[in-house]
Amino acid sequence: TDWLNACAFSPDGSLVVTASADRTARVWNAENGTLLLVLEGHTSYVLGCAFSPDGKRIITASVDEKARVFSAETGECQLIIEGEHTDMVICCCFSHDGKYILTSSLDKTTRLWNVTDGTLIKT
Repeated sequence: TDWLNACAFSPDGSLVVTASADRTARVWNAENGTLLLVLEGHTSYVLGCAFSPDGKRIITASVDEKARVFSAETGECQLIIEGEHTDMVICCCFSHDGKYILTSSLDKTTRLWNVTDGTLIKT
């Protein structure tokens, strides 16, 4: 319902996730454009989004200085990554094996996180 900042296909190409200035990310059927899920919880613009390599999770990055991991099936927030970045998180992704998350911020850092519990591994 507001401008879009990022988008990504699921690994199998069946879904699309979009990141929006309306503080949500949305999951769409890639073939027919049907809205499937609205991912909520961020308190400011969502700037980045990505699927995990297995397509089961979605990560989002936000101006609220947080990244969130959602179930791609239910939309449930499974993990909130917060407290380390001191400025907006502008980019996020999963590692190819799905074990790690990278976030980048306007605080001039990129941080590596454990996807299981959100533990910071390296800055």
